[in-house]
Amino acid sequence: MNALLGKKKPARARRLCLLALVTAVIFLLAQFPACAEYLFARGITRWLSSLIGAVTNLFPFSFYEWTAVILIAGGLCVLAGLIVLLAQRQFRRAGRWVYRLAVAALCVLLAFGLLYAPLYNRASVSDALALPEAEVNEQTVYDAAAFFVDRLNESSAKAERDGEGNAVSPHTFAETARLLNAQFASLGSDYFSSRTVRPKAVALSVPMSYLGITGIYFPFYAESNVNVNIPAYEIPSTMAHEMAHAKGVSREGDANVVSYVLCVLAEDDFLNYSGLMPVTARLLNSLPEEQFDELYARLDPAVKREYANASAHYDRYEGVIDSISGFFNDLFLKANGVPGGIRSYSETTESLVALYVLLSGQ
Repeated sequence: MNALLGKKKPARARRLCLLALVTAVIFLLAQFPACAEYLFARGITRWLSSLIGAVTNLFPFSFYEWTAVILIAGGLCVLAGLIVLLAQRQFRRAGRWVYRLAVAALCVLLAFGLLYAPLYNRASVSDALALPEAEVNEQTVYDAAAFFVDRLNESSAKAERDGEGNAVSPHTFAETARLLNAQFASLGSDYFSSRTVRPKAVALSVPMSYLGITGIYFPFYAESNVNVNIPAYEIPSTMAHEMAHAKGVSREGDANVVSYVLCVLAEDDFLNYSGLMPVTARLLNSLPEEQFDELYARLDPAVKREYANASAHYDRYEGVIDSISGFFNDLFLKANGVPGGIRSYSETTESLVALYVLLSGQ
């Protein structure tokens, strides 16, 4: 019996090493752009995500948030259990727990390598969006900002507002998702997965707000999750961003660009407004102070009020938890080959100038 027990340790070590090796090979292959694009993004990853998404699409609730709750509770229980085992000097049993945790962690890493990580090494999304090449300098950024200020003012005039001056969506959450799925289909590009994405409204949106998260794509369920405790005008663009991840876009900057282009080019007035608000803000924030002041003064007062309302909304959730969440999100992005980390969210100016060129015919 002791001999049999003794043989288990080498067997466990071999299984752990084999799992680690397979995971390493997948991540290594994903570093080659051709493999990332054709083996994974348009092949294994797309097929697996479509299969998983077909199942999770059947349910209206978010699997991600239930998993998050279970993992937090389970993690605390496991930690407490390990402390008890170590205190009781049951080292062999504690070792088995650690082994199982290591296997579970490697399985999660392997799944991430198949379902999402390779997408970070895809080509830029600009060609798939038919964005022209554009020269980016102070003048073109100013011209683009001025163009979108005017477009936003026109869009604002069509918006229905509540008593506090916030735009009110004429669409339900599900209707917005249908409009965005149709927008993706209209692109006619095989860069994006053709599957229908069913975004989920997160029930625990207020806790998400304290974490500074407006939306999250959970690749293990191929599920796009949207925090609905955000200003109404942000929901379509946030939803489009998370759907872009589900469609095969992993880099945050690219997902932002997809979101903006989809909304700005949409025929629906509210989707237009949802896209124009962040596009205009990003371009204005790229300008020198004098130019910023000039163009900001041209904004419709209703738009200025909505920006101020949104800022006040997010100020309520700032704090230590938000800072910690931002730190780990930044770390995650850098670990997946995004050099700017969270700052990469703002590296979209060139694409927005290209969108200006496309729309203005310059």
